[in-house]
Amino acid sequence: MRLGLDAMGGDFAPLESVKGAHLFAQEYPELQVVIYGDKGVIEKVIADENISSDIFEIIHCSEEIEMDEHATRAVASKKDSSITRGVTDLSKKEIDCFISAGNTGAMLVSSVLILKNIESVDRPTISSVLPRPNGTDG
Repeated sequence: MRLGLDAMGGDFAPLESVKGAHLFAQEYPELQVVIYGDKGVIEKVIADENISSDIFEIIHCSEEIEMDEHATRAVASKKDSSITRGVTDLSKKEIDCFISAGNTGAMLVSSVLILKNIESVDRPTISSVLPRPNGTDG
């Protein structure tokens, strides 16, 4: 199974994304992690953190969708962003899933435009978990 990860999205990216992918790859060596993002920046993180680079496949993406960008415009104009490339590869079945902590709107828009809706599903949804009164999630 090939798991796609947007290394450029989220707080402290790509450092924390790459470190998390490394921990995941160590725990599940039978799964292949495919990292999307700026290859030079990702390789620097790998070198700085003394991570073995042969546990990942890196897909270079020359563009990045920022958190404050308009999602539809960004997906339409940034075809070589990590989000757009990852979702496109998912649609081609080159990876089995794609994860991003980046621009949620861009993930939603790219999923609708590239992957399309599941038959009989009119609109996608985004859900979250609210903390319970006792302080636990779920």
